[in-house]
Amino acid sequence: MGMCFLMRRQTLVWLAAGLLTVPLLPAHGQINNKAYTDYFLVGRFGEVCTMCDVMVLCEAGTLPPAHQSVPTDGSFTLYHIQPRTFWSQVATIREWFIANFSSRQLESGHRRPVTIYTVNDGVWAPPVAGELHIAMDPPLLAMSDGREIERIHRGWQQSAPPAKLGYCQRLPLWDALAVIDAHSPGGSAP
Repeated sequence: MGMCFLMRRQTLVWLAAGLLTVPLLPAHGQINNKAYTDYFLVGRFGEVCTMCDVMVLCEAGTLPPAHQSVPTDGSFTLYHIQPRTFWSQVATIREWFIANFSSRQLESGHRRPVTIYTVNDGVWAPPVAGELHIAMDPPLLAMSDGREIERIHRGWQQSAPPAKLGYCQRLPLWDALAVIDAHSPGGSAP
């Protein structure tokens, strides 16, 4: 009994030492790598947070849009990028641990739900539920509607056949949600 207790105790000591050492290892794989700091939707702390909603406006043009809020007229597409699903959130724990050793899995991205709002000449089409694949390498936000946002220059493009559509920008979330709510059935928009 004494030998078994000693072996258990020694195993626990090594396990505790290992767990205490892992946080001290360099986190070279963390996704807040300086190589990605200028990517669209990368913030001070790395990739878009897993629990955050993001509103992106894309429209035709030769320059990135610079709207303060959702335009009242014109033609554009709004992408409401939603938080990761429950199981995808659970997977972030594993991803974070692996990222301490290699950022490859984080670079290749993850999927999130997205709601797509298309507006043509000020007329809002019904929203379409879709999926977004957000990745660092290649630097794309790929939507289930066959369109992509290139994350370095914010170019908006059709994936197949390849065609440039315009540019995108991030919008203030709460203002954009208020405009969307006003244009939904029962909303106050004309």
